[in-house]
Amino acid sequence: MSKLALWRVPHTTGNGPGRIAHLARRYAAALVLLLCALALLEWALPALGVPSYLLPRPSRVLARLLDIHSDLAGHAVATAAAATLGLGVGAAVGLAFAIAFVQLRPLEDALYPWVLLSQSIPVAALAPLLTIWLGDGLAPRAALAALFAFFPVLVSATGGLRAVAPEELALMRAWGAHPWAVLRHLRLPTALPAIFSGLKVAAALAVVGTIVSELAGSGRGLGFVISVATYHLATDRVFAAVVLATAISLGLHMALAALERAIVFWQRA
Repeated sequence: MSKLALWRVPHTTGNGPGRIAHLARRYAAALVLLLCALALLEWALPALGVPSYLLPRPSRVLARLLDIHSDLAGHAVATAAAATLGLGVGAAVGLAFAIAFVQLRPLEDALYPWVLLSQSIPVAALAPLLTIWLGDGLAPRAALAALFAFFPVLVSATGGLRAVAPEELALMRAWGAHPWAVLRHLRLPTALPAIFSGLKVAAALAVVGTIVSELAGSGRGLGFVISVATYHLATDRVFAAVVLATAISLGLHMALAALERAIVFWQRA
């Protein structure tokens, strides 16, 4: 059977320096707003007499980030590694479940209610148990990140795989296409934008899951830094760790966005 060509004509807007300039123009207002807010805090906190252990000035947080003797970079790498691994595992399992649900409707009827029920369980409460079961290392942090990332990918992928045009699905079936051929040549290409949307949500949640696991009893990572620094009222170190966690989340989001532009080429804008 000949393949049904469903790829759309790509629409490109340029890459490299042109795209960087476009992004700079697009987010210039947000960057200016951020800088103004930081400048206001830098001036207002000492003027209002706010103690540094309650809310440090942005310059103190920046000094923590730039301190070459600080171990923040190592903890950030540990958090990034656990979040990335957890995101990959959670996304793979979520996508596998979505494909299985779409291909085998009775399996969805049997399992999906239990998947929904599992989301009512406070996953953060499992962090101490995962540490007991898997030890104090990468495994429990990546496992909790995977649990946080699993559901958004499952929901978005399931919806995307079912969002095919009825006439295209009917045409492939009329040609006698096997269900797995329909999946490969129709459902997956159609679902890619939805899958990447779920992945970008899951990326942020994976970082949150990693931090929660580290707060629960890890000896490594930004969550551990936040826990120890909070105990010692070193709030500038706490904010520095939060900034790094935000940077990891943003980095994962940007990496997924770049991958999406490369794969889902017909949606470039």
